Amino acid sequence: MYNFETISIKELENLEYKANFPSNRFEWIYSWYEVFEKVENNVIGFQKQAYIVTAYENNQLVAIIPLVKLIRKFCKCIKLEFVEFLGQQWSCIGHDLIVLKELDSSFTKQLLSWIKKNIRYHFIFFKYVPKKSILTKNFKMYRYSGAPMICISDYRDYNEFAKKVYAKKFRKKLERTLRKIEKDGFRLSLSYEEINSSNFETIKRISKSKMLDGKSFVYDDVNKEKFHKSLYHKFPSHVMFAKFNDYPVAYVANIDCDNARIAIDCAFDRDYRIYGVGVQCMDCNIRKSFSLNKEKYSFGVGMDVYKFQFTKTAMPFYMCFGLQNRLKSFLAKPFVLYRAKKSDQKSKQEFEGVEEYV
Repeated sequence: MYNFETISIKELENLEYKANFPSNRFEWIYSWYEVFEKVENNVIGFQKQAYIVTAYENNQLVAIIPLVKLIRKFCKCIKLEFVEFLGQQWSCIGHDLIVLKELDSSFTKQLLSWIKKNIRYHFIFFKYVPKKSILTKNFKMYRYSGAPMICISDYRDYNEFAKKVYAKKFRKKLERTLRKIEKDGFRLSLSYEEINSSNFETIKRISKSKMLDGKSFVYDDVNKEKFHKSLYHKFPSHVMFAKFNDYPVAYVANIDCDNARIAIDCAFDRDYRIYGVGVQCMDCNIRKSFSLNKEKYSFGVGMDVYKFQFTKTAMPFYMCFGLQNRLKSFLAKPFVLYRAKKSDQKSKQEFEGVEEYV
């Protein structure tokens, strides 16, 4: 039998544990809730309440489950209560139960029973769950997304990696754009810096040019900007700038966690699109990760096509849901199931030809 208790987010800081994802780390969880607790919309949720659940076996801490209860509105007026992983709502890099000791097959069932008794909800809804999660024992899993990545430790050095992974056409593209940069009178230089208030303004300037392509500008949202700045402060963080004649035209912003490098944001100045400065900067950022002897390099969640110029591998993520025996739950179930199946189909298509990393 397992015993379950709840603690505050602040108390989580005092527990020693190894998180399987950065978004399970105390620093990430605390930053996320500090920024988004009072933000209310249908993506982040309304009326959020954190539940940091701790599980014990014979008085020994064996698992931590960071949850949040929130409300979402359907058809503008129907309110549904959800229990989810805290932080999966936006900017997540994987979520799961934090397991400190091997758990038996009954653990998930006991956890769900405790949640039903102690938290009122319509749906349990977990996203960004890894393939090997213990949740797979009690939930039907639907493919949801993926995180393209490079297992750096599999290669002797960057040159071996580039030769094995980069397509010949892509290697020629890198060479061709370098020649064009020089031909047009630009001097390409690189700058690798710790992220600070000064270069963060440069990051924002370059990122804003995404709007020219109709893409969202993350720093246009004051809360999302605040969250990113908090991550850069609490995790080891660096930015790789590509510069033309000392003027920054592209960047990749990274955080480090457990000897893995995560590129959580990148952009290039659209005025210099024809020079391929974005791919040049990303390639140099990968090269730098090899020189620092990182074990892994992650492009973050999202199966964007451009990422697969640099890798053939991605970590798959899944979603799952359960419901309480309540009228609104049964009425909303067809819609939730439809969204899950649609996501599953889309993700399967995105993974065609991609090697899964689990």
